[in-house]
Amino acid sequence: MEAGDEKQADAPANPGEAEPTALEGLRAWVAQLDRKLGTRFYALGAATVLALAAGIVGIVLVLGVKEDSATNSDLDQLREELSGVEESASEAAEEEVSALGDRVSQLESQIQSLRSDQTSTDQEISVLQDDIADLRDDISALESRPPADSGGGNDGTGGAGN
Repeated sequence: MEAGDEKQADAPANPGEAEPTALEGLRAWVAQLDRKLGTRFYALGAATVLALAAGIVGIVLVLGVKEDSATNSDLDQLREELSGVEESASEAAEEEVSALGDRVSQLESQIQSLRSDQTSTDQEISVLQDDIADLRDDISALESRPPADSGGGNDGTGGAGN
């Protein structure tokens, strides 16, 4: 029976060894599956956190833009202010043009006055030149006349016309 005992002794050893090997393979497969699922879970969690953060950032940006954006009343108020500025600038320009027009009128009247003064001065100069010419003619006529009394210039009476 030794050969049979050997077979019985080998038989339980083989089934015991076969079971742990299949169980170990199953455990290895479950461990690998657990690692893959864990990695995917962490990746999914990280993606979810990133998506949530991106959503929060998007909401904050939208709210910031909404706060910074102009409303219709702001635009209407700005239009009114621009209209007021335009009107005041137009009035100021009209006043400047009017003031410049008045100044030009004053300068034109001064120029006209200077022209009339120049004309009268030219006439006075002409009259004076005629008077000077007449005096030169009179002096020339007196110098060319013979003296009336040739020896009586020392009597102290002062000359011929006294």
